Amino acid sequence: MNKKRKNNGTVLLMVVFAIALMSAAVAAMMQINTEQIQLVQNRIYAAQAMTVAEAGLNDAFSVLRTNSSWDSGYNNKSFNNGSYKVTVTGSLPNLTIESTGTSQQGFVARAEANVTVGASSPYIVRIDNLRINE
Repeated sequence: MNKKRKNNGTVLLMVVFAIALMSAAVAAMMQINTEQIQLVQNRIYAAQAMTVAEAGLNDAFSVLRTNSSWDSGYNNKSFNNGSYKVTVTGSLPNLTIESTGTSQQGFVARAEANVTVGASSPYIVRIDNLRINE
């Protein structure tokens, strides 16, 4: 009972096909992971820009508490490796303060607050309306 088998490389072909299929799956997973990492980095940079914009608002509130007539704002004031620009518009006691923060990577966020400033020093600054990235 001597039977000879003829494989002619069928097993080798199946192994090569399986390896190619697994390689393609691994490459696809790596691409998805790379995209996810980039999305997370973008969210971090956007959050940093928002932090800088909020710092601009807080800086403006601090100055208004001691000087209610301050309306000069800031232009490209540095904060946390980024910068912010603050503009103050309106007339007392109702002011609008807009802060635009830019992160070190160039991401931009905007925060705007409508405030009412108190009549006596130290001036109370009440936030009536706060808008983020509108």
